Amino acid sequence: MLLDQPVQFTQTAKDNLRLIAFPEPFLRVGMRGGTCGGTYVLGFDSKTENDEEYLIEEIPVIIDRRQLLFVLGTEISYEAQGNGFFLHKPVKK
Repeated sequence: MLLDQPVQFTQTAKDNLRLIAFPEPFLRVGMRGGTCGGTYVLGFDSKTENDEEYLIEEIPVIIDRRQLLFVLGTEISYEAQGNGFFLHKPVKK
């Protein structure tokens, strides 16, 4: 079963992504290095056989099926004064 929106974008992130000419057809969201000490991955890429494809608010996103549970619920924001794009999981209350 495919999810409608496994990740979400803040308005600022959406606005900035729409300004970028994607060098590859998709925005890849994923994890590198495992679940405990892993880091998020955000970049441009082509789809592979292990990827699920989503169109999230007009942004073409791919996520490797093996990483989907780890990135599920991730919010992607953009900080103009900081490091640019930032990925985090909001704490549920």
